[in-house]
Amino acid sequence: MYAIRLELIPPRPVPGPATEAGAGPVRLALMQLPLDGAQVCHARVLYGSDGLAAVCFLTAPSLLDAERALRAGTDALVEPGGPLAGWATVRCEADPWIALGMLPARARS
Repeated sequence: MYAIRLELIPPRPVPGPATEAGAGPVRLALMQLPLDGAQVCHARVLYGSDGLAAVCFLTAPSLLDAERALRAGTDALVEPGGPLAGWATVRCEADPWIALGMLPARARS
């Protein structure tokens, strides 16, 4: 399983404070993405007026396959006619702290 960090910004500010989306529409859209060779198993999503941040956990043959599949799936979400049409992807890449198993060390620093 691979952790991929995703950040999206809206075309205009989204009202309201940052809150956990939980089973909201963005998390649902991420979980249902048809990804070539990968599958989103879990997603943690936070959103606020400045955009959306998520960590998606995917199964895939490799880390690069997971990253490429999520990037392609995210492109489908933000294209015209997609559920997040007009949004921009500013980050879709492996989280190095999680990928290297160093998240506990980072939390202590």
